[in-house]
Amino acid sequence: MPSVVQSRRAVALSAIAGLGVYRPPASVPSAKRLTGSDVTGVSYRVQAEHGLSTASLAAGAARAALRAAGIDASDLQMIIVGTTTPDVLWPTTACLVQTELQLPMVASFDLYAAETSLLAALNVASRYVSAGAPAVLLIGAESDNQLVDLPGQGGSMRGRAASAAVLTQAGGEGGLLAVMTGGSAIAEANGDAVDRILLRGLADGVAECLRKANLTMPDIDLVIGEQSAPEIMQAWCKTSGVSSSRLVLNPPRYGSLLAAAPLMVLHDTVVEGRLHTGMTALLLGCGSGPSWAAACLRWGGGGIAEW
Repeated sequence: MPSVVQSRRAVALSAIAGLGVYRPPASVPSAKRLTGSDVTGVSYRVQAEHGLSTASLAAGAARAALRAAGIDASDLQMIIVGTTTPDVLWPTTACLVQTELQLPMVASFDLYAAETSLLAALNVASRYVSAGAPAVLLIGAESDNQLVDLPGQGGSMRGRAASAAVLTQAGGEGGLLAVMTGGSAIAEANGDAVDRILLRGLADGVAECLRKANLTMPDIDLVIGEQSAPEIMQAWCKTSGVSSSRLVLNPPRYGSLLAAAPLMVLHDTVVEGRLHTGMTALLLGCGSGPSWAAACLRWGGGGIAEW
């Protein structure tokens, strides 16, 4: 007979069959910066000999994730890329990855949601898998040198890295248990007002996420926070009663990676022995908009690889 804890566990929406990351060495040059009139071919934007771009970083992480998952690329039915630094708006980064890796002609698109891009994309991917898709490729990628400037981004610094996950049908007790995304449209607000909105949004979002997962905060072994917002994370921990020993927060290492950070940190906590099979993790995201997101998962021991 199952225990009380087992009987109240939520059914996983999807399983993480493989995690892959790509962190190029500093010696690898970035792609030459172009103006819109100079971008004449799709192939330029992803080929390695032209330097690193968001698409080439995403392709590297995708290769690692597929290798870690040990599945055939023909099983993929969707490719989603979360990013804040697309090389160009079209073709999308996901379509460039699809072409580069010679993946099936399936739905491929980018999702732009500022710092919460990856978790928002995870929400979409997990629902597609839970609806019956055999496998979905999820990628978070950021580049420090976009090929084309986009309005509103200024000169903010970005890291260059990518991480990816292959989501498959859930089996066993491991997998993604719940995802929640939210936001608030505000015309004008100062920094303190935005911080208050984010903290309130995170608190409500986490509560909803845990409710859907049939868990409480004491059930969570690790909290992978928003790496670009350490002050918000510390304030949230204080109000939520989460000890610093359970919080994974390393802004110098991950703070500039934005959409690439959540899966990158998840990968590293497994490699470093902080997250073991059967343990639960809460992934948090928050930032511009303001927007916030939370995802709860039980690590099921999926494969991991680095490109």
